Amino acid sequence: MLNRGGLNLDYNKGFQIEAEKFTLFKPTLLKLLTASNIELVTRGMLDTDCGIDAIAKIDNQHFFIGLRFRTTLKDYNSITLSRHFKDNASEIKKFLFNKVRPDFFIQITEVNNDVRITEINIDAFIMYLQFLIKNNQLENHYNEKLKAYEFKLKNFELGEHGIRNYLIEKNKVFT
Repeated sequence: MLNRGGLNLDYNKGFQIEAEKFTLFKPTLLKLLTASNIELVTRGMLDTDCGIDAIAKIDNQHFFIGLRFRTTLKDYNSITLSRHFKDNASEIKKFLFNKVRPDFFIQITEVNNDVRITEINIDAFIMYLQFLIKNNQLENHYNEKLKAYEFKLKNFELGEHGIRNYLIEKNKVFT
C-alpha cells in the first residue's frame, strides 16, 4: 500500500487518523485562525494536487489550510514538509509552483503532556524557500529517514518567515 512518505502510515490509515485529529482539534483551529468555520477537504483534488486539507472561513473570506497532525514521544521542535523536491508530490513544490496553495500550513504535534502548534503563513515562507533554493541550501534540511524536509524551529526568530509557534499543556489547549 502506498504511504505518505518516510516513516508515515499508509494512506487509508493516515486519512482516518487525520479525520479523527481534525475533529478533536477543530475548536483549537477555529480559535487559532479566528475562523467562524473550518471544513476538512482531504482526499480530493485540492489535497492531492495542492496540499490543501481544509478551508477556513475568516472574516467572511475563505482561506486554504494545509494540516499535519503528529503524535510522538519526543518533541523535535520542528516543522516537516513531506517528500523530496524532485518528487511531484513534494509539499514544497506544491507551495512554490501551484497557483492554488494553502494560505496557512498548521502542524499540531502531541508530545506527552504538551501540544506544539506551529502555524506558517505560506506566502512569507515561500520567500525563505526560494532563498534556500537560490543559495543551494534546501538540501541541508532534507531528512532521509523522514523522507521530508525538516526545519528546526529554534533556528527562527519569533514570527520570522511567517512562522508562529506555541507549546501548550494538553489540558490547557482549547478543545
